[in-house]
Amino acid sequence: MTVRGTGRGRRLGLTRQKVIAAAVTLIDRDGADAFSLRKLAVELDVENMSLYNHVPNKDALLDGVAETLLAEVEFPQNDTDGWQDRIRAHAAAFRTQAKRHPKAFPLVLTRPTCSPAALRALRSTLATLTDLRLTPEEGVHVLRSYTAFMIGSIMRELGHAIYLGSLDDQQLRQQGRDIAATGDPVLIAAAPHLAAGDHDTEFHYGLELLIAGLAARAGVPYDGGPARP
Repeated sequence: MTVRGTGRGRRLGLTRQKVIAAAVTLIDRDGADAFSLRKLAVELDVENMSLYNHVPNKDALLDGVAETLLAEVEFPQNDTDGWQDRIRAHAAAFRTQAKRHPKAFPLVLTRPTCSPAALRALRSTLATLTDLRLTPEEGVHVLRSYTAFMIGSIMRELGHAIYLGSLDDQQLRQQGRDIAATGDPVLIAAAPHLAAGDHDTEFHYGLELLIAGLAARAGVPYDGGPARP
């Protein structure tokens, strides 16, 4: 039996890479929740069934999008810097890619994968820690703590997690009244700072907190970090 539309995709030179690239563009424009294979087929001007020559289903395509975006992260290759600067450069590269694809990158953070790109990212993270001569077990603990910070910070910055500094004016006024009504001095002192937020400052602070804590645990000096943004 001939499936209608499959030959058309081949005649147009459709490949898995082109399908994934088009999916990235579509998700970056409309968001992952609005994405469908039908919309992608319209975008590519092919029949729906043409896509199945290259991806078996939507989940596989979304995995491909996540793998492609992760593979494009330009992790630093410079091994001459100290471990603290290597962690900063690694985090900056990951965050830069996330900001390039604010609607599509959450797929990288939420879809587990054992692809070559994922293993490369895993190794590059562990490689930043080699100067500390951690045991493999402790290295994995650090890896998981760092990953949790990166995922949480980036999801929050991209608008996919709660951020306390993102309230509108009316919400802020209500929050101020609610805090004042508690009479709690701890909450009252924090209130002005809860009402303001800057993603660059918060990311810098959280990353430096992690690096400083790791330096203290490893018994090595903390370099103080770069100037705050």
